[in-house]
Amino acid sequence: MKKRFGLIACIFAAIALFIAVFATKDKIAQAANKIYLNATDITLELGHYKTLKVYGTNEKATFKSANTRAATVTSGGKVTAQGWGSTTIYTYVAGKTLKTKVTIVQMSKKNVTLAPGNTIKLELWGSDSSTTWSSDNTKVATVSDDGLVTGVGVGKATVTATFNGKKITSQITVIGLNHTYKVLEFGGKFSLTRSNYGSTIKLQVTGSNEKVTWSSSDTKVAVVDSKGKVTAKGPGEARIYASVNGSSVYAVIRVLKMEHNTLELKKGETFKLNVLGTDSEIIWKSNKKSVATVDDNGVVTAVKQGTAKIIAEVDGRLVRCIVTVK
Repeated sequence: MKKRFGLIACIFAAIALFIAVFATKDKIAQAANKIYLNATDITLELGHYKTLKVYGTNEKATFKSANTRAATVTSGGKVTAQGWGSTTIYTYVAGKTLKTKVTIVQMSKKNVTLAPGNTIKLELWGSDSSTTWSSDNTKVATVSDDGLVTGVGVGKATVTATFNGKKITSQITVIGLNHTYKVLEFGGKFSLTRSNYGSTIKLQVTGSNEKVTWSSSDTKVAVVDSKGKVTAKGPGEARIYASVNGSSVYAVIRVLKMEHNTLELKKGETFKLNVLGTDSEIIWKSNKKSVATVDDNGVVTAVKQGTAKIIAEVDGRLVRCIVTVK
């Protein structure tokens, strides 16, 4: 009995194997007769291309674009994006018509320069609300879910819009200046090379090596040359702008001027000194009180014959007047 059941089981197993082999061969045969394309739905960035390939036949195919303003196709199947929008590429081969949907997208700006805190809205033309946005360096620039880019810190970042599996990028450069605020002196004639004296400063853009255009908001206060060298011209405050690729950063330049940088007094005479270009608190000092003193309001009193330096410390800078007592 057991032998009989074993024989029956073997017969059923053989039948099942035969059916499986036959079915597999049938599927292979069907697949061999199927004609298809390597892509039926593609997304291209403007100016980019993809070549369509026909599988399942050796017959020659012909191609046609329904909208050549959106994309063209060559006789070899090379589809090139011409303008954002969409079209259908028809492939005619072996009596069949195959279709490929083509969507062309374009980033509104491929290269962006920003100052920290500034924003710009990027758009992926030709896409829809399914687009996702990301930044590869959020310490430099962030991007919102709808493409609003915000400059964070000096450097470079890549913002990527992903649509229909296609990634389109925009390069973000965030620029800065080596100085954002500087105090200079105009008309000072002494110790100009020391750290707390001087009438010039060199500004440099950080984060970018592109061409910089320099300008001053008030050339009566400070001027700037094509290399970023700022020169004081008179008391007051000006902004020095550095423009790179359509975006600007600026440094505030305050220029101080001692109203009189040399003074001659007779013993017992007084004179009130003023520092022009600021309304900040001034600390007054004399380096030789035996010759001349100065009070908290800048009033100098000649004491005896000789020379003294009256120093005004204001806005982090030292400006001086040389007092000669006769």
